[in-house]
Amino acid sequence: MFEAREFLRKKLVGKKVQCVLDYISPARDNFPEKYCYTVLIGGQNVAEAMVAKGLASVVRYRQDDDQRSSCYDQLYAAENQAIKGQKGMHAKKENTLLRVNDLTLDHSRIKVQYLPSWQRALRTEGIVEFVASGSRLRLYIPKDSCLVTFLLAGISCPRSSRPALNGVPAQEAEPYGDEALTFTRDRVLQRDVSVHIDTTDKNGTSVIGWLWLDNNVNLSVALVEEGLAEVHFSAEKSEYYRMLKNAEDRAKAAKKNIWANYVEQVVEEKPVAEEAEDKVVSERKVQLEDVIVTEITENLSFFAQSCASGAKLDALMAKLHADFQTNPPIVGTYTPKRGDLCAAQFSADNQWYRAKIERVQGNNATVLYVDYGNREVVPFNRLAGLPSAFSSEKPFATEYALALVQLPQDNEDKEEALRAFAEDVLNRKVQLNIELKPFNSLPLATVYDPSTNVDIGKQLVADGLVLAEKRGERKLRELVDQYLAAQQAALAAHLAIWKYGDITQDDAPEFSR
Repeated sequence: MFEAREFLRKKLVGKKVQCVLDYISPARDNFPEKYCYTVLIGGQNVAEAMVAKGLASVVRYRQDDDQRSSCYDQLYAAENQAIKGQKGMHAKKENTLLRVNDLTLDHSRIKVQYLPSWQRALRTEGIVEFVASGSRLRLYIPKDSCLVTFLLAGISCPRSSRPALNGVPAQEAEPYGDEALTFTRDRVLQRDVSVHIDTTDKNGTSVIGWLWLDNNVNLSVALVEEGLAEVHFSAEKSEYYRMLKNAEDRAKAAKKNIWANYVEQVVEEKPVAEEAEDKVVSERKVQLEDVIVTEITENLSFFAQSCASGAKLDALMAKLHADFQTNPPIVGTYTPKRGDLCAAQFSADNQWYRAKIERVQGNNATVLYVDYGNREVVPFNRLAGLPSAFSSEKPFATEYALALVQLPQDNEDKEEALRAFAEDVLNRKVQLNIELKPFNSLPLATVYDPSTNVDIGKQLVADGLVLAEKRGERKLRELVDQYLAAQQAALAAHLAIWKYGDITQDDAPEFSR
């Protein structure tokens, strides 16, 4: 039974257990000798817990057969209780069979039936069923009840050894191939993981994507960091490229594993013409976009919708609201999972909107309304599965960080800065320019009042409400200087946070004793 397998997997994999040897079953009938144990976790007998849930039955022995569990009486009593309670296999209703689509054998449906929805999903939950090498896995995706071969994106991993099988000769491992296999297997085999699937291999037999462990560690980056894989050229267009390159540089510097004999190449100085070309590339670009700011967070980041997409969003919402009014969801049929894109009924107007599950706790879930940027704790009975017709559109609200500014440390000053920023931009049409797209972080944007062309972030600095942030990027040097000059003027005038002088001096060594 799949339920029995899942019970054991979730309860035991990666956990410390206590094993008590009950007996040794001798080899017979072409079966090898077996060591039979009672397994305890947290003082609980795992076999007894399985039997009590109706996930296993107790073996019957002859009265003179002493080769049995030391807890046999407890197992027998647990089974009787499960039978009386009609639990699991003892239930009167027929157990439904789990049908698994094995896409490792039937590749034809990957691109047509499954790939589009996997690509749209931010992350998809999965279980690693088998690890073939450091970067090649077999993945079970519960949502679609399918098995698929999964290749880690962005890296090239040394090949592991393979035994002789079905007439195919054994294959020796490349250097550190078996170490990469062990590294991956120890971390993901039979574990819950989340993946984002980008594409398929050229034959369409496997999917390629990114995999995160339960502590949100990117496995591709972890392998590179350990010197068990190198960055593949295909990663250059990925949002994780810089993270991979930094990890590879650290592995090279430490001469880890595949880089044990690495010798750093001497980089020749660039000709003057190339330096001039770099200077042109590093110039700041201004491409203003009309947006509506829909939400501001306590960290001074904000969500904005492009005005050009306004009509498209209105049409989608009208269609979504009409669909849920015509076909209201049945309460209790949807089980929320972290990372899911679903429909949530907003408390302010009782309308249904697209939402992402960020956290599940008890019978409530914290959701992000992806088209507006606001968050809310919603009970399960106000959540529903999102019809596929509404899942293909990307979120209409994008989160940005206000560029070149920092909130003050004092809570009252922080609240005043957020209030002033909200008065200037919230639910208003403004112009936005993306100044920088840091790796693995929010895009940094400046915001302008379209009627006055005033840089709102710089004005907050000039009013003494926030601090200017010093950054080292060459293309932002002139803008940073303007912000620092505005801050110096606010300090000289003792405005707001500078009322009692230079608050940045509080970080000096004499104040930290």
